[in-house]
Amino acid sequence: MAKYAVLLAGLFLSTSTLAHEATIGSISIERPTVRAMVPGAKVGGGYLTIRNNGTQADKLVSASADRARSVQMHEMSTSNGIMVMREMKGGIDVPAGQTVDLQPGGSHLMFMDVQLPFKQGEEIKATLTFERAGSVDVIFDVGPIAGPLYVGRDGSDHTSMEMPGMDMDAKAAPDDPSQSIPAILKIMFDRPEKPLVVEPVVVQGDWAIAGWRQDGRGGRALLMKTAHGWRLHLCSGDGIKDAASLEKIGLSTGDASALSSSLRAAEAELDPNVVSLFASFEGTVMMGEETSSDRSHSGHEGHAQ
Repeated sequence: MAKYAVLLAGLFLSTSTLAHEATIGSISIERPTVRAMVPGAKVGGGYLTIRNNGTQADKLVSASADRARSVQMHEMSTSNGIMVMREMKGGIDVPAGQTVDLQPGGSHLMFMDVQLPFKQGEEIKATLTFERAGSVDVIFDVGPIAGPLYVGRDGSDHTSMEMPGMDMDAKAAPDDPSQSIPAILKIMFDRPEKPLVVEPVVVQGDWAIAGWRQDGRGGRALLMKTAHGWRLHLCSGDGIKDAASLEKIGLSTGDASALSSSLRAAEAELDPNVVSLFASFEGTVMMGEETSSDRSHSGHEGHAQ
């Protein structure tokens, strides 16, 4: 009886760990995960691994979800130091006998016009349709906004699907904030019809400021480096331009002065019309976990729309 109970327990744990994996024909779906969204955001990024165990090539041709008006397939790349995202209208090829990873910084799904932002710990129902295999229902786990994207039910971190530059492996290449910070902001706020441009990015110690432009508006984002990588701390306009304001937020005198000086130098290289957009963001909106959803929603809505 004891052995039988242990067997059942082991079977239950194995089933739970793989509960959200799916298979249709020769196609298997592993680790379907979406990032949590800040209040007010309308777009969420989705990631998964697709394995083609068959002898014939297939293609992911469409996707849909009950919490999004539509789901698109996108590819992210770098052009002149700026992260660029484009829709893959032709679908995503899955060659025979090969594995395709949809992950931050590369090909991924975009959940569009989400009316109720995804919260960490939720489950999002979606349907993926393949050219040969057909359609399969998939449950996406909602992971954190930033940091390790997928935490298994056994408590282990799956860091292969982290944001660029956020790999916690000590052997990994050093973080490049000029790449990882724009990637984080684009995953959170980019929309195909209203692309997000992120520049400049200046860093001082564990703090960074990134200028952003979207749909004729703009602002500055203050990010803080944590054990899991860069995290959006707040959005503002001229409110984080000078050293005194940065000190009030919590930066040391040295970091505040250096960051403010670097920001002035970087923005001096930009078109004055671009810099003027950064001042168009009124007030300051905290994005930390401790911030109330009402306050974040009202402020970020102006950003995203």
